[in-house]
Amino acid sequence: MSTDLKTILSEFIKIYSSKGPLPSFSISHIVKTLLLLESSTIGRQALSKMLKIGEGTTRTIIKKLYDKGIIAIDPVGGCYLTDYGKLITKKLREYVISEKEADLKEFGVFLPAWAIHIRSSHIPNITKARDIGIRYGAEGVLIFHFKNSKISLPMITDDISKDYPNTSKFIRSFTLNENDLVIIGFAKDIITAEIATIAIAIHIILEII
Repeated sequence: MSTDLKTILSEFIKIYSSKGPLPSFSISHIVKTLLLLESSTIGRQALSKMLKIGEGTTRTIIKKLYDKGIIAIDPVGGCYLTDYGKLITKKLREYVISEKEADLKEFGVFLPAWAIHIRSSHIPNITKARDIGIRYGAEGVLIFHFKNSKISLPMITDDISKDYPNTSKFIRSFTLNENDLVIIGFAKDIITAEIATIAIAIHIILEII
């Protein structure tokens, strides 16, 4: 079994893009499942509710991860990460540092928004990243970059602190290192915003590793 994160993420993409009818889940749902199982054992029904997808679709995700040795299933407790699954999630957490709900009212955006803090080494292709977010259901995406103690919004402003003080404070609530990114995707509902933002994060991770 591969322990290379790039290989593993590419395999997850193959699961989603394999031949046959397009599945009703994406690589984002797979990654979200790993992050949910990171701290606890979760039953299928509870997992389905957390992912906001049907139980049948959740069962398919569980089977895919079980077949790859990433999760195990306790008949009483539910699904949990195997040692291999924990290793993958640990590697993922080297890049996906943390995530939480965001507020973009300062930008005139009143839709639900989700933020993911990415440990990065460079600014990604912003247009391509936004396109991926839109493809996964986002209405829009903002990508913030931390460098020289300043938070920029590439292609818009080199320092958001003056015009967007609340957003600046929110971004700084993450434990930022030089060149880190905070991606915020917004959509008609919070789960779509989260799924779209995870998709962008995966794209960026595959660029930098």
